[in-house]
Amino acid sequence: MGEDIVSMPNFQIAIEKPEEIIPRLGKQELHWKQGRSAYELSTSWIQAKGFPPSVRAVLDQADEWRDAELLEGFFERETELPARGRPSQTDLLALVRLKGGNAILGVEGKVDEPFGELVEDWLKGKPDEKAGEPPEATAARQRSTRNRRERFNALCGILEIDPADSDGLYYQLFHRTCASIYEAKRFECKRAIVLVHSFAAIPEAPLKPACFEDFSAFTTKIGMPVIRPGAISTSKTCAGIELRLGWVSDKPSS
Repeated sequence: MGEDIVSMPNFQIAIEKPEEIIPRLGKQELHWKQGRSAYELSTSWIQAKGFPPSVRAVLDQADEWRDAELLEGFFERETELPARGRPSQTDLLALVRLKGGNAILGVEGKVDEPFGELVEDWLKGKPDEKAGEPPEATAARQRSTRNRRERFNALCGILEIDPADSDGLYYQLFHRTCASIYEAKRFECKRAIVLVHSFAAIPEAPLKPACFEDFSAFTTKIGMPVIRPGAISTSKTCAGIELRLGWVSDKPSS
């Protein structure tokens, strides 16, 4: 899958209450509100003391993931990515025991907020050159643009897709998916799954929960379509890892 990422060992601190993840959030207390993704995801998983029933129902749709056992869970897990730049920070990364060996499960919590920036906007990086700007600022911007393109091309290489025609998709979905693949390789697992755990309002059919159509478009692009909420994709081997994608719809805490 190209150049492997060399990462430093991670030292984890066990948490007993959902609010203990606040220091790890990007904006800490600003991101910690009932009805928002960080709060709902951590509350759901910690109270379940394992897989929440909604997650179990989706995993059990795949034979190899049926009766999976949660071994360890890491909130706000950082994973290094190709090229220079910030690591991907998975909302919840879990080490799971399957009948055929251990596997990695990456979870992206969601309510109604978008999946970050569109690929086309992220690739642009900083604004264009301004009049009177020092040459070193222009050079830095050009390096950033080249590096973003290099990183995105590498992620697409891992997923075995053409980077073209991705402008309308969300960059976060690319790097979160690849982060789980890298973690599977790091833990010497053969399988990985990436789930969106949504706490958005569930509308009446045929309407879909907030952000589902964006996720579905991404899954179709990489050849693993998830066509309805509460479903799991077929598998695809990426960088030697058998990968699946899925969407879990859940109710927010009361």
